[in-house]
Amino acid sequence: MEVLSALIRRAIDGGFISSCRLRGRGGMEMNVSHLLFADDTIIFCEARKEYLTSLGWVLAWFEVASGLRINLAKSKLIPVGEVEDIEDMAVELGCRVGALLTMYLGLPLGAHHKVVSMWDGVEERMRRRLALWKRQYMSKGGRITLIKSTLASIPIYQLSLFRMPKLVVKRLEKLQRDFLWGGGSMERKIHLINWEVVCTQKEKGGLGIRKIDLLNKALLGKWIWRYAFEKDLFWKKVIGVKYGQEGFGWRTNEARGTFGVGVWKEILKEASWCWDNIKFKVGRGTKVKFWTDHWSGNTALSQSFPQLFALAVLRNATVNEVWDSSLGQGGWNLRFSRDSND
Repeated sequence: MEVLSALIRRAIDGGFISSCRLRGRGGMEMNVSHLLFADDTIIFCEARKEYLTSLGWVLAWFEVASGLRINLAKSKLIPVGEVEDIEDMAVELGCRVGALLTMYLGLPLGAHHKVVSMWDGVEERMRRRLALWKRQYMSKGGRITLIKSTLASIPIYQLSLFRMPKLVVKRLEKLQRDFLWGGGSMERKIHLINWEVVCTQKEKGGLGIRKIDLLNKALLGKWIWRYAFEKDLFWKKVIGVKYGQEGFGWRTNEARGTFGVGVWKEILKEASWCWDNIKFKVGRGTKVKFWTDHWSGNTALSQSFPQLFALAVLRNATVNEVWDSSLGQGGWNLRFSRDSND
């Protein structure tokens, strides 16, 4: 696939095809031409017939150079917005015309993240799995095991990127409750224990079944952690250009206005509790704020010593800026607006 990437880049450099230009805050820009995952490829190109003709040649050269064959019968030309002569362009490329919403790598591409129907496939997969167990006799212990190992894992892939609407959460948890108490027949029977208790940790007297909404929050929050600590990855560069960065690149700016639509805006709603639970291990200290980051103990120094923080001259100083190596073996050189004994 490196051959295909090289051919696409050379075609773009020569002006034979175009790419998608992202514009973000502060005038930052970035070109995205294609994305690769295993043997799946998505290519971004301006809707002009001459560009698609050139793209067809690029794909043909790739087949010759690699010995691989591109399955155009399974490929789609997906327009964004109204595009004239889209059928003619598809014929030029030798593929079909698709449309948003579509599935890509198992996730809905182009779907509004709050649409309930986006989760119909997840619910259907859970119902099909329950149908397989319908005629089997299972103890309650066996049902609990299946809920944890199978039913609870079915929506994880989609939960890791999208926020599940509350209505869908209620429907899926109802399927789990009915299976636990009604068995494979899914009959409505008396629920012997409140569902909140069932979902409590075993150490606290529950059965340890994970609540879907809390699992969803944890999976979305993981992206906050990944953005902070993963380096030089393409997805991080795209998000950084789109929203801009703050805090030495640990996090993005707030998503709002024309830059606040979509998946990342929902992910950023989990940023507050994530950062309250992230602790830095200081190296050189050039990217860790002395007062406001969690690096010494479980709370920020600004919270542990609010009176000193109020007197601090440099409240946004880094650990490196506050450390003075000229003081014997080194020490903290804290500057305050007045003496703390006044």
